[in-house]
Amino acid sequence: MKEGRVAALDLGRALAIVGVVAVHLSFQFPHLPHGVAIVARMGQYGVQLFFVISAITIFMTLEAEFGRCTGAPHVTLRFYIKRFFRIAPMYYAAIAVYGVISYGAAQSGYERAWVLGAHGATDILLNVLFLHALSPTAINNVVPGGWSIGVEMLFYLIAPLLFFVAMNRMRLLIATVLLLALSIVALSTNACRGGLVCHVSNNSFSYFWPPVQGPCFIVGMWAWYAFRSYLTGASSVTRRASCAMFALAAGFSLATATLGVWLARAHELAPFFAACSAVAFLLFVCSRSGAGTGEARGEGAGESLAKRSSQFAGTLVRRCTGALGRESYGIYLWHFICVYATLHFFQARFGQSDRETSLVLFIATLFAVLGMSYGFSRFFERVIQDRATRVSRSLLAHVDRRFDNHARSR
Repeated sequence: MKEGRVAALDLGRALAIVGVVAVHLSFQFPHLPHGVAIVARMGQYGVQLFFVISAITIFMTLEAEFGRCTGAPHVTLRFYIKRFFRIAPMYYAAIAVYGVISYGAAQSGYERAWVLGAHGATDILLNVLFLHALSPTAINNVVPGGWSIGVEMLFYLIAPLLFFVAMNRMRLLIATVLLLALSIVALSTNACRGGLVCHVSNNSFSYFWPPVQGPCFIVGMWAWYAFRSYLTGASSVTRRASCAMFALAAGFSLATATLGVWLARAHELAPFFAACSAVAFLLFVCSRSGAGTGEARGEGAGESLAKRSSQFAGTLVRRCTGALGRESYGIYLWHFICVYATLHFFQARFGQSDRETSLVLFIATLFAVLGMSYGFSRFFERVIQDRATRVSRSLLAHVDRRFDNHARSR
């Protein structure tokens, strides 16, 4: 199994990025059918699916590293190097690119192209240091969607500690309780103003910040320790369990919609339920990906055209979702450019369309934006990420030699 390339997780990443792009596009189509608009708005919880998958991948990676490294410091240093060079180079490029776009928009006076909120040099510095999730003006104003990267990088800081604590389940349970208690206290003290009833608005700082989003990583962490054999394909999910996982995913999704974008009962709780739905969905996907993977029995010349067409369609879908999953980080960073381009050129056309036309245009635009964003991602992958990966590998090799020499000298 190639590290980080579990098929079910790539499919989850693909669904997450499609949802994120869909929600950002949906606001340009005021006449979408109501049900379609709600489903599109649910796409914002693709971010929580990303968080769960990230936590699973992190602990899968740390476990693999622990098996071949010389000790905790070696594992921890390798983890930080790999995570930094995976996230930072593309993010720094996004800071520069969106800075140029915003500056150009400000100079041209075209207000709708001003894609970011007001921010200053301090906010940019906080983004460079990945501390922007702690600042209301820096969290989402320097890079659109950058709030999720800030929250994720803060979790990376404590992930190795949680991994080594997790070797004793009681200590892990205590750490989980403490982290959840800390989130509740922080939320109560700030967004809830010392009370038990919160009034957190969707897409506000109180919604974006770590106390609300952090529990999603904890859900993902426990998912890895409870279901690792199923997530990696080492064990199969029974048909009854598969049905149960689908029902759980649907139930948690309904709860998420009720608390969040549908009825807006408690936006501060919606991410946690979205994370629970994500785990159930991933387990359901694992059960389906294992079905029909055996060798197909030949049917000779009598094999139906319909079956061959179905197999071709299935292969095409798997390749597309795999490609989207692999490039999901880049697509997430760059799709805003494509979304704002459609807003710039087609806002009047989208806003005047009737319900049926809006639906067709929405689907077509969604595919177009995904395709363009994938192209941007591949371009920056070759120009920036490939070079960063080579630097990372060289640095990791140097670190490995240092630790190996130290271990032999003892």
